[in-house]
Amino acid sequence: MNSPYAHAHAPAHTLALDIGVRYARLAVARPGAGPPCPVSLPGDIPGEGLPLSAATRGRPVDALREAYGAYLARYGPPAGAVVVLPRRSARELAGPATAALTADGCPRARAIGTAHALLALVRHTAGGTADAGEYLVCDVGARAVDAARCTLAGSSVLLRATAEATGPSGVLGAALDAALLAAAGLSDDEEGHRALAAVRRDDPGGRRLGLSVAQAVSRPDPFDDTVVYRVADRDVTAGTVRTSLLPLVDAVRRALSEIAAPPGATRPLPLLLTGGLARLRPLMERLGESHRLLPLPPEVDPGYAAAAGGALVAAGLADPGDRYPYAIRIRTHSRTAGRLRTEELQLSAPGALEPGGDTVFAVRAGRPAEVLPDAAARRPLRVEAVGPDGRPVPLPDITLPTGTPDGLCRVGVRVCEDGAAALVLRPVAVDLVANGPVANGPVANGPDTETRVPLGPLPVPPET
Repeated sequence: MNSPYAHAHAPAHTLALDIGVRYARLAVARPGAGPPCPVSLPGDIPGEGLPLSAATRGRPVDALREAYGAYLARYGPPAGAVVVLPRRSARELAGPATAALTADGCPRARAIGTAHALLALVRHTAGGTADAGEYLVCDVGARAVDAARCTLAGSSVLLRATAEATGPSGVLGAALDAALLAAAGLSDDEEGHRALAAVRRDDPGGRRLGLSVAQAVSRPDPFDDTVVYRVADRDVTAGTVRTSLLPLVDAVRRALSEIAAPPGATRPLPLLLTGGLARLRPLMERLGESHRLLPLPPEVDPGYAAAAGGALVAAGLADPGDRYPYAIRIRTHSRTAGRLRTEELQLSAPGALEPGGDTVFAVRAGRPAEVLPDAAARRPLRVEAVGPDGRPVPLPDITLPTGTPDGLCRVGVRVCEDGAAALVLRPVAVDLVANGPVANGPVANGPDTETRVPLGPLPVPPET
């Protein structure tokens, strides 16, 4: 294999993949090697990424395998990979995406959300000292605007509110590009997109475009006729860009208004704008009128920002902070001197639960906590999250299913790759036989010997 990594020893490189509607963006990061950088692949379009085949567009897992296959053919297998997924599809695709990479020979694969990837990038750039508090993250892509309001809480990132918006045609960036190509008399096809990407590269930072469109916004006559792009020897004017941008600006503003901070905020929240369309200076300038834009690292292309954050995570250089930042506890009952006593047993400490991670089991007085399930009683069990102010937020009550072990069990909680949690009961006898006495903290999963009761997504404590 003609690969710089085709050596006998284990591969030292890791990979991040961000699969879009039309392109796959791949990035790598290495300790001491500067900022994350895009991966060069045969046939890719500089600044845009690897074009996806028509057969895989709209089929994210197939597109992922296609992009990963192209990487393997050029560089060989990585030591690990991270897939960056938009919020709208993270729950559905996390498991199939990581399973597909594993099936194709990737020894270590995980999925993280776009917001987590971007905040990992920002925290890494700030030397891990990014201010705690709230941030807006907005990914402006070919299909839709995907926005989230996040809280940095210690080592965790909590999504407080999310929203999505698109344009009148059901797509967003793709509709903008189609309008610009139509204005130039070109087809909305691979050749047309290559030509459009080329002229955008000729305007670094979009300064010429930004100035021309700003003039057209203030005085359509005469500035609408200013030529801003010459695509395949055909003109695209500032007026075409100005009118084509309106649905995009409206969609971003609608999404951001849905996730606005609660009343009482004293200043606008910092906004991270990313995605291929975040390169459009007119969009940035319009949003800057009402939001406090947080600049990305100067060496990171906005279109590659999510992949860059994922690359840092894949290389172990940054923490995505996707652990649940609050404690989870369950109400238990015990009998002392003939009297029934109720107490709260903490199942997991703040920051201990990670999507796809190990089960975290309860500890009492420094030792593994043991409970005696009573499924026959059909008594609802109360499980709660505990917010930063100590106020409990209940999950829906659950009952233990028939077949739950009737002996002593360890009790804990696990968050699956899709973000859904489950209460876990593991018979003490199984732990003693399989592992000997177990230590405190996370314990390897044993789905064949455990009872798992779905809890659903963990709740967000109320804001104060």
